[in-house]
Amino acid sequence: MKKKLYIETSVWNQLEHTDRPDWRETAVQFFETVARSGFYEAFISAVVIDEIKATPNPTTQANLVKHINRIEPVLLPFDDDAMALTQQYISAVFGGATTRGIYNDCRHVAVATVNGIDHIISFNCKHLVNDRRIDGFNAINFRSGYDHAIDVSTPHKYVIRQNETEDEI
Repeated sequence: MKKKLYIETSVWNQLEHTDRPDWRETAVQFFETVARSGFYEAFISAVVIDEIKATPNPTTQANLVKHINRIEPVLLPFDDDAMALTQQYISAVFGGATTRGIYNDCRHVAVATVNGIDHIISFNCKHLVNDRRIDGFNAINFRSGYDHAIDVSTPHKYVIRQNETEDEI
């Protein structure tokens, strides 16, 4: 059975950024792993699509769409259950403070949660790859009847280099 990975927008964006070459290289290796390993099933949501549509540079936007089409992730809808969970996250995890970024970050977690995806991949260390925030998301999830914990991490731990053998994985 493949491990289900929800790939948040910041990971896709690193494929087009040049300001963090180490993150870009990790993103490239991560997507190569997803494409060739057979270990992972990729998911995105309407939230990822919305954020990419908001990319101001048309060339960057087109390239991001090409990257997504190459991987062919499953597209998850953003439904009423995800919206209700988003509002709870904003209230409890972020103390009611909301910006467009916080709102979308909470939407990513909510979509993954309501669809039973335990692993969220992100480079957003401020709002998502943050132990305190993850604990908050999980507390709300359990209180709301979701019986699985989510894990949010960078793509580093999912990279399998081509020269690694099956025994080393």
